[in-house]
Amino acid sequence: MIDQWNLLKDVKWIEPNTLEALVRVPEDCIWFTGHFPGEPILPGIAIVHTVYEAILKLAKSDAESINMSALKRVRFTGPVRPGEAFLLNVTREDEAQAILFSFKVTHEDKVICSGQVTATKRTRG
Repeated sequence: MIDQWNLLKDVKWIEPNTLEALVRVPEDCIWFTGHFPGEPILPGIAIVHTVYEAILKLAKSDAESINMSALKRVRFTGPVRPGEAFLLNVTREDEAQAILFSFKVTHEDKVICSGQVTATKRTRG
């Protein structure tokens, strides 16, 4: 079964801790349901969910388990409409007590969303 909520496709590694993904949003995408009738735009939560999926891919490639704990400095500055595509860039930076994932989403060469996700490594026990 295809996860109808997951938009993340075409992922490629551009550096060891950086991934880039081209995200194509189908015209009939479930995320547009009710948002907004007559003037549909992709909800911000759909973009954040795509970032989440990308972070999970980064962690899985490193064979680690993480807990995402905070979403910071998120800015939405432009819309995504049915049938459009956007480019997602996620970079990982390990800090003393946490892992910081910075993300940037661009559409037609304009930043439409950016922010950071803080995570910690899951301890096994």
